[in-house]
Parts: sequence; structure tokens; C-alpha cells
Amino acid sequence: MGVERLRGRKTDHLVDDLRPVDVAQNGDNPTPTDSDADFLAQANKEAEVHPNQITTGASLGVQKAEAAALVWTKKAIYLTYAWIWVCYFMLALHSSIGSNATAYAYSKFSSAPAITTAYILATIVGGVLKLPMGRLLTIWGRTEGLAFFVAIYVLGIIILAACTGPNSFAAGYVLYWVGYDAIYIILDIFIADMTGLRNRAFAFAFASTPFIITAFTGSLAADAFISTANWRWAYGAFAIIQPVVFAPLMVVFKYYERKAYRQGLLVREDSGRTPLQSLVHYFHEFDIVGAAILMAAFILFLLPFSMAQYGRTEYHKPAFIAQVVVGFCLFFVFAAWEKWCARVHFIPYRLLRNRTVLGACLLAAAVYFSFYCWDSYFYYFVMVVYNLNITHTGYMDSIYTVGSCVFSPIFGIWVRLVREFKYSCLFFALPLMFLGAGLMIHFRGGDGDIGYIIMCQIFIAFAGGMLVISMQMAVMCASDRDDLPMMLAIVSLFNNIGGSIGYAVSASIYTNTFPSALRHHLPASAKDDWEAIYIGGYLSQLEYAPGTEIRTAINTAWGESQKYESIAATCVLVLTIPAVLLWKHYRVDAKQNKGTML
Repeated sequence: MGVERLRGRKTDHLVDDLRPVDVAQNGDNPTPTDSDADFLAQANKEAEVHPNQITTGASLGVQKAEAAALVWTKKAIYLTYAWIWVCYFMLALHSSIGSNATAYAYSKFSSAPAITTAYILATIVGGVLKLPMGRLLTIWGRTEGLAFFVAIYVLGIIILAACTGPNSFAAGYVLYWVGYDAIYIILDIFIADMTGLRNRAFAFAFASTPFIITAFTGSLAADAFISTANWRWAYGAFAIIQPVVFAPLMVVFKYYERKAYRQGLLVREDSGRTPLQSLVHYFHEFDIVGAAILMAAFILFLLPFSMAQYGRTEYHKPAFIAQVVVGFCLFFVFAAWEKWCARVHFIPYRLLRNRTVLGACLLAAAVYFSFYCWDSYFYYFVMVVYNLNITHTGYMDSIYTVGSCVFSPIFGIWVRLVREFKYSCLFFALPLMFLGAGLMIHFRGGDGDIGYIIMCQIFIAFAGGMLVISMQMAVMCASDRDDLPMMLAIVSLFNNIGGSIGYAVSASIYTNTFPSALRHHLPASAKDDWEAIYIGGYLSQLEYAPGTEIRTAINTAWGESQKYESIAATCVLVLTIPAVLLWKHYRVDAKQNKGTML
């Protein structure tokens, strides 16, 4: 990321020291910073010159968002934000309940290939679909997009509640997580639309606090569902509850949108297209072909690595090699389609040429790559090596979630006070992330006390909470209102890409280190049992009492596997330094939005 990719851009305000870039006005012209325009300065100027008018030439989605902000009251916006918090809480609650109920849902077919495939497809398909989702919110509207994806989310819940086999479970699981991820981003965009830049970091961070509550209550709620009814109601009940939860949010935004129409702020315009012409128009607008090629590329390239983890293929098998090669080649097919065939590019390359956006995307990919390198097997590692019960293992697994969600609002307040985020990340969050990841190499590879593991988790959690908020702030500062949904979708896509690759690397390290270490350290009398111990997973490993030779060999194998995963997680963090250095040093006290804001 240290490479300058600002093709043809002016560099009057490239930061060489610690001074923030001001969005000062030179007469009627914003201070130039890039060859296009400084979007933050443009937005600030537009909000000051035309504070009570819809931005001319803005997309329909932006016009609707601005119109609502221009006609609602301060009380309405606070109540709306409070209800958005409730929506986040219900998403988090059912996510936690679902993760606990899933074990019951597919207990009879958990080993079916469709289940593993569903997990991978949900991540990849959900990630790639975030880009057309971002375009949908821009050209159609935030409320309409929310209604569409709530329908997909609820459909996934219904299929999961009614599933009777692995195929129906897999279909429901994919739809559920595609809808969940999309709703989460849409709620983020709602917050961005209704907050000023200075308070936005705190607003984003505070909206994540429901995960602190559900980290501990989700399992209790799932247990209550399963013991009093059955696992199907753990899903089915929310097919009724969730539409009721999200409906008031849609009603509020539609109400103020219609109020803006009545006051003449918004004017309906006819596109002049026939239904068939509209179908063709949106087929090209969303680049359906490009999306399909890119999804196929990611699926074929990443799926084999996860299949190898579950013993469904091996790295030297022709099927594994063929899928990886075809997936890799499809990336070039996608590039060719985008260059010579697509009318509208699926990936907004003009945005990625912005150094701040590019840096934020690289940071997102590196942080999530690092996270999934060490997190993929963390649950089973602490359960087996430290002989924890399910409750305590769950607490260990929740350290990152709770720590990041507790610390990120504190960071949001800090951003509001100092009005910057770049150097807070560079000189505090990144060193803390390196410290936590680096210490894991020693404490996970040895026989250290579990307290040291907790310490490492807390360091990583605090740093992660800062970095996630900062990468979102970076792309929002570097974009105009039209591109804001796409910006957040791009960052989320790179989260998915980094996480998927990190998961594949983690699986590869595990399958190539754990079995060999287990065979090496097992006593001679048990060496022939290594395969049963390995394939049997943590359940078979827990059958051996702590302190016995076999259990000690298992713990040593876990430590060796985790050590190499921690090394990979730490090494990839090197990319985060140039990623943050690429950001422009934006001030966050500019007036980016119009209307009444938080």
C-alpha cells in the first residue's frame, strides 16, 4: 500500500506530518486534494450553500435520504436511532440463538457435504452480493432495499425452521446469512445518513453494543427455546418477530419521504422506459454476468481448501487442483468481461483508485485474514488444551466480541474529541494488534497459563474495535453521498475476502501440522490411534484424561498447530502499516450531510 496509485491526482494536501487535512474554502472552491474532487470538501460546501435543498443530480437513494433528513425533527431522529439499536439487538440475538440451535438443526446430517458447502457459500455469495446491494440502495432507495433483504432473511429463517435434510438446510442457511449481512450494512448506511461526521464513529460503535449482551444471553435463550419447545421454534419464532421489528423503521423513513414529496422537496420523475427496457437496463446496471463470474471464481478458488479440511479432498488430488486452477483463471475472465464487455462495471474502479479507499480495503482484508487465521480453531483449542466446559469455552470465545464492542464506543468518543482517526490507529491500534498477535505465537505454542491467552485476546479486541470503525470512517470521508453505500459494501466485501482466505489458510495449516504433530508425540502404544483421535475431533480428544500421555500429546499437537496459525496471523499484519499510511488525514468536523443530524 505504500505504492502511489493516485493516477493524475494533485498532491497539494498529501500529509507529510501530523497535521489534519482541512476542508477549508477558497472562495467558492474547495481546497483541491485529488484530481477528481475532495468529496468531503464538496459535500461540506454543498451542505453550506444549499442546506435546505435536495442535492441536484444526486441518485434517487441519496435524494430520498436527504429529503427525510430535511423534514424530520430532532426527537424523531433520536427515536429512530434508538429503534435501529433495537434492530441490531434482534439481529445479534437471533444470530447467537441460531448458532446454538444449529447443532440440533442438523445433528442427523452434520457430516453431509452440503453443510460444509453451505458455510462457505454463505460467506462468499454474501460477500460478492454486497456490491450490487450497494448499487441497489443508491439507485432504488434505502427503505426499499431493507424491505427486499428482510424478505430474503425471513425466507431463510422459514426454510431453516422447516428443513428436513442437508439440502434444504444448506439453502436456508445461505439465504439467512445473505439477508443478515445485507440488513446489517443497510442499518450502517441508515446511521451514516442520519449522523454528522464528527459523531458518526461513536454512532457506529454504539450500535454494535448489543453484541455485548447477546454474547452471554444468546445461549440461554437458545436453551430455553430447545427445552420448552424445540430447535425449530428457535428459528420459526423469529420469522414472525423480525418483520415486526424492522417494519417500524421502514414506516418511519417512508413517512418522512412522503412528507418531503408533499412539501415539494422531492419530485417524482418517470424514467420513460417500458418494463422490458427497465429489465434490460437493470440487468446491465447490476452487471449480473460480472457478479456471476466473480462468485464462481471465489467459490471455485476457496471451496477446495475448506473441503480439504473436512477430508472431502486432498491437496494432491486432481479435483482439488482443477477447481483451484479454474477459479484462478476465472478472475482473468472477470477482468476481461469488465474491460471489454460490461456496460457498467461491477467493481467501481474509480473508487479503488482513491488511495484512502484502497488503504481501507487492504486494511480490511489484512485484519480479517489475520483474525480468521487464529480464530478458526480457537474454540476447540481452548476447550481441549485447558479442559474447559462449554460455558467457559463460550466465554473465552466471546472475549473478542465483547472487548471490541466495549472499546469501540470509547474510541468513538475519542474521535469526537480529537476529530481524527488515522494516527490514533497508526500509533495505538496497530502496535496493540501486533503485540496481541505476536504474543500468541509464544503463549499458544507453549504451556502458558490461560490468563496470558486472555490478555492477548483483549489486546486484539481493543485494537480490532478501533480498526473496524476507522476503516469505515476512512471510506466515508473519501466518498460522496452517492457512493457511500458502495463504499461500505466494498469494505465489507474485502472483509469477506480476507476472512475467507484466512479461513482457508488456517484450515491448510491445521491439516498439515496437527496430524503430523499428533503422530510424533503420541506414545508408541497409541500411535496407531492417531487417525481416530484426529478425525474424531474435540469430542474424542476430551475422552482422554488431562495429564495422561495421550492427552499431553493432543495438547502439544494443538499448541504446534496454533503456533503456526498465529505466525501467519502476525505476518499478514505487516500489510496494515502501509494500508493506514495511505489514508489521507481527514478532519471529521465537516458538515457532510444535510438536514437534522445526530
